[in-house]
Amino acid sequence: MGLAVLGVVYASTGPEKKTKEVKYEPIDICTFPVTLEVGHFVQIYKCNELEMKLEQVQCSAIGQGDDKFPCYGDINEALDLHGPACVVIKARANFPAIFSASLNKSGGDEDMLKEVNLYWENGVNTIQGGTGDWEELRLFLEVWDVDLYMSTVGTVKVGEITIKVRPPNDTQ
Repeated sequence: MGLAVLGVVYASTGPEKKTKEVKYEPIDICTFPVTLEVGHFVQIYKCNELEMKLEQVQCSAIGQGDDKFPCYGDINEALDLHGPACVVIKARANFPAIFSASLNKSGGDEDMLKEVNLYWENGVNTIQGGTGDWEELRLFLEVWDVDLYMSTVGTVKVGEITIKVRPPNDTQ
């Protein structure tokens, strides 16, 4: 409980009393904290610009036999890389974050993609969080046994990847 006593000061110079001008000054009587309830925060850098483009590769480039033709992954001529398609996901969070990914193979009336392998590089799907820095995760996709006859020529949407995130079970 705060208690303040404000007084009026006056002076007497003789039989007649004169009052001085009264000036009230603010005084501190109470200080208390301001708190903010913060929940789990996670952000994916430019999520709306992420895209995974599949290109036809040799089936052996994704660990499949020629009997699985046609096979799709990524071709990067500059790096002489023929293998799984890859997208780099930059994320930051205020907690140790565990990511998961799923592929909805529906691109139309029927699924063109019959066999897929969606996985994180080296099985790493977590970020440390709490630093404010962007941390990188790499997500790979390999596709084989594709029903090409179901499509027209050109770039065709064959699915969507959904990224989910959760804290570790021991995080509050």
